[in-house]
Amino acid sequence: MIKSYICISKIITPLFIGGANQQPELRTQSINGLLRWWFRIAGGPIDDEKRLFGWAGENSNQGLVRIFIKDFDTLQKKPFSKEFDSEGRVRQDRGINYIGFSLDQRFRRGQDKPRRWYIKENQPFKIKISFHPKSTDDNIKKFFCALWLAFNLGNFGSRSRRGFGSIMIEKIEENGKDIANNCFGLNFIPSEDLKNWIGKNLDTIKGTLVHPSRRDDIPYLFDNNNFEIYQIQKSNFRNYGNWINQVQQGREGRYLKNSWGGNHINTWYDLLDFMGFLLMAYRSYRNPDYNNAKNILQNQRLNNPLFERVIFGLPLNFYFSSLERGDSVHLKQGNETLRRASPLMIKIIQSRNNYEGLFIVMKSTFMPSNSRLTFANNYVNFEGWRAIDDFISSLSSANLIGRIYP
Repeated sequence: MIKSYICISKIITPLFIGGANQQPELRTQSINGLLRWWFRIAGGPIDDEKRLFGWAGENSNQGLVRIFIKDFDTLQKKPFSKEFDSEGRVRQDRGINYIGFSLDQRFRRGQDKPRRWYIKENQPFKIKISFHPKSTDDNIKKFFCALWLAFNLGNFGSRSRRGFGSIMIEKIEENGKDIANNCFGLNFIPSEDLKNWIGKNLDTIKGTLVHPSRRDDIPYLFDNNNFEIYQIQKSNFRNYGNWINQVQQGREGRYLKNSWGGNHINTWYDLLDFMGFLLMAYRSYRNPDYNNAKNILQNQRLNNPLFERVIFGLPLNFYFSSLERGDSVHLKQGNETLRRASPLMIKIIQSRNNYEGLFIVMKSTFMPSNSRLTFANNYVNFEGWRAIDDFISSLSSANLIGRIYP
């Protein structure tokens, strides 16, 4: 007999997801891919992964699980647009001020046609999950482990590492009964005590997978030194002023990000804006990156130039208005240019009527073997995880974040 479950889901933060024409489109492949990725991060066995999600290539086969998205066509979509103020400066859509989404957009003055759309927050839709008759309870439990991780620690779509595309599961219906609070031992409904809620669920996942083991070159969930979760201490947000003075000491620049326009943190927007500001302020005019990039563009010879901000993701762009020049740090492997997602992710969680913000650090192999970093036709280097470690440490010292896992 086919077992089926209906997940009542809700979009928490704007979801940028779609096809090549930038029209909003949530496909089952997108959900399935993220579930598989989190299953690997949790150390799920390869045989179980193939059994649940299927595999391609020789002797390919479909998995035991089928996912169907319902009510998507009824969701409200909105074009992402920008306006220019009276001085010609870009004024972005509400909620995307400091998240850096503009890095992926190319707008010219006077051009008001939106390039892409997004799905608005606070909208429900349904996901139907059906299991093949051959599925065992063990198979179903392991699938729900991946589902819990993807929806409660992960995000969907573009700019997912910066907090966009957060979706929560509000109900899981089995034969008309809501089991979201106890779905094979997992609780999908966030509690006010996030530390306890996350810890208990991750313990359940570790026990369900029996003997989870690390995969090569990707983060591993149960590595206490390389997978960490920190929660924004909302009541202490005004501490950011002293924090700014410390981390930006000695920096100067016309566009130095050293002030935040908010005066409270109540909504998902407030959290995204504040967390994005913290990240931007920490990186703004940061040395040695800033000086090294400027000196290289002025054709100065440097011995072993370092770019610490590389660890926040690649490519890393620089532009100097005083030089009217810019370039990007790229990761090269042979003739191929590689991209690297940030190992630091922002996650917004809704707990009853409250919103909470998480910084999730996921360390793994950042540069593959036989690869090099280049900037303006020069080989450059970076110092591992130093910048992210220092960012997290500085926020912790200022009581702006607190560690909740492990």
